[in-house]
Parts: sequence; C-alpha cells; structure tokens
Amino acid sequence: MSRDPARAWSRMAFPQRGAALSVPAPVPVTGPWEVRFAAAGDARQATFGQLVPWNEHADPAIKYLSGTAAYRKTVAVPNDTLQGDDCRWELDLGAVPVMARVILNGRDVGVLWKTPLRVDVTDAVKAGDNVLEIEVVNLWPNRMIGDEQLPEDSDRYCNGTLKAWPDWLGKGEPSPAGRQTFTSWRMWKKDDALLPSGLLGPVTFRVIPQVPLSEAR
Repeated sequence: MSRDPARAWSRMAFPQRGAALSVPAPVPVTGPWEVRFAAAGDARQATFGQLVPWNEHADPAIKYLSGTAAYRKTVAVPNDTLQGDDCRWELDLGAVPVMARVILNGRDVGVLWKTPLRVDVTDAVKAGDNVLEIEVVNLWPNRMIGDEQLPEDSDRYCNGTLKAWPDWLGKGEPSPAGRQTFTSWRMWKKDDALLPSGLLGPVTFRVIPQVPLSEAR
C-alpha cells in the first residue's frame, strides 16, 4: 500500500493462508428505469427498458437535451448478501460521460466525475428493497446542435457571427424560432456529432470483503 499522502488509501482483501475467500455474487441493476428530465424549464418523464445514450434516443427532446436527468429504480438486495461489518458495499455506475450524483434510500452518497465511477454505499444499503436514484448531467453542445435544426432567430454573417442583437433578446422574450440557446457566434452546426450523454452503465452492486492483515499472514 502506498504511503504517498497524495494517494487515497484503500483496504485490500486477503484470505487466510490456505483458505478460500468467499465473495457474494455482484447484484446487477437492470431496467426498467424511470427517468425524469429537466432542462430549460421543460420537465418530462420517460421509462427506459434498458440504458441508452440520450443522443441515440428517438425523442428529439431527449436526443438534443442538455441538462439533468434523474434515474430512479427499486433494487432488491438479498438478506444473505449483507454479511456484517467484515464487508463493504460498492456501487459501480459503469460509464457516465460527464458526472453523476448517487442517492440511495434518500441518502446522498457522493458525486462521481472520474473513472472508475464507484462509490461506497455501505452505510446506505439495506436488505430488501432499496430506492436508487442517479442524477446525471451533460454539456451544452447537444442542445446547441439541436437548436441548429430550427430556423434562424437572428441576423448573422455567413460564418455564424452575429450582426446585431435581436429585438426579442433585448426584450427578454423567448426565441421566435423555439431555440433554447443563444450565442453571439455559432459554434456548432446541425450535422455535427452529438456528445454521448446519460447513464450508460452497466450499473452493479458489489460486495467487497475485508480481512484484517493479521489474518493474511
């Protein structure tokens, strides 16, 4: 184990010499998921039978969304997998392109933004039904690319630079074209590739056994 103070300490699991280490099987978290989207004042709900990237969704409101989505699911944890103080529970989100917040049984257990996207949920998990919520955010490009599918709402040069501030913007009114974003220079085109977004998974609960190092000798 490293003694570098800049590195996080981790506890490794070692069986007693000559003994097998019994590890409960991982608990996969599969669909369906209830997903609540919120962006630009527009809230909508959807049911995902399986995890799919937003940018591949058939609904344009989800495909081009830039904002937050809350995934919610009830997960059954068998009693025999809760093995006492000698085990830790870990939730692995798999892949999330930007960042995510994990809430388990109403307890905020952390924000994840770099791989591996794993968090200790020992103090929140319980035997039986567990309510898992995962809040996921993405970046602005997808919404700006989506807006490029709509008519223009301002006078611009051919390179996308703004000629003059539109009247509707100065009056604090919504875009007459239905656009949700506004920039003085068009940074994205309608045919640009969308960024992968959303909870991609696979999402898995894992049990991590802990054995005192004295027992590993």
